[in-house]
Amino acid sequence: MDWALYAELAGLGLAAVDPIGIALMPILLAQPRGLTRAWTFVLGSLAALMVLGMVFTGAVGTYVLDWNRQRPWLESGIEVFGAVVLVLLGAFMLWRSRSGESTHAPDNIVAKLTLPLPLLFAFGAILVTIQSLVDVVFVIAMVDAGAEDLGPVQNLVAVSVYAVCALLIQMAVVVAFLMLPTHRRESAMAAFSEWLARNGERVSGWVSLGLGLVLFLTSLPDLLDALE
Repeated sequence: MDWALYAELAGLGLAAVDPIGIALMPILLAQPRGLTRAWTFVLGSLAALMVLGMVFTGAVGTYVLDWNRQRPWLESGIEVFGAVVLVLLGAFMLWRSRSGESTHAPDNIVAKLTLPLPLLFAFGAILVTIQSLVDVVFVIAMVDAGAEDLGPVQNLVAVSVYAVCALLIQMAVVVAFLMLPTHRRESAMAAFSEWLARNGERVSGWVSLGLGLVLFLTSLPDLLDALE
């Protein structure tokens, strides 16, 4: 078992903060059968991350291995490039958060949350797929896992670790809702939504900036060694 890789994937998953996905949880929980609807959305997202991760680390991972053998700087080069993107993105989000404006989940996404359960499951899967394909953190995590040439079981565990950690905050919101007394649930979710609207982009910015800096500092020496 490559525990160092699993720990890295867990950290990247936790750092893949999704303010939109988190903001949708209180809205789903406020609906009739809210717990069922929230878990349906989360499970759709989890299924999509698992499928996308297995495809990426399996099919694409084969090419990453070949390219990395021919160009030893490739993996660390991708990490350095991703780190720079994360730093710039984090700085931009922090700059934009200084306006003090509240941020909310887009209305066109919120409107989809009233779909029947099977379509809600599919919507969660589609939404997280689109987000992952443009998410630098997801790409870095899958490149790292694909470059390790893992066996099928280890590959499944690696993808599962990332997927669960990437959705851990959404799951935590649902669990926290369950643990609250019934009479406090509505006010607590409203307060959480208000806090997230005011601070979500700032928190995401700091996470992105911090992850980018750590990734840059740890990957740059590997890149320089590979280029020598």
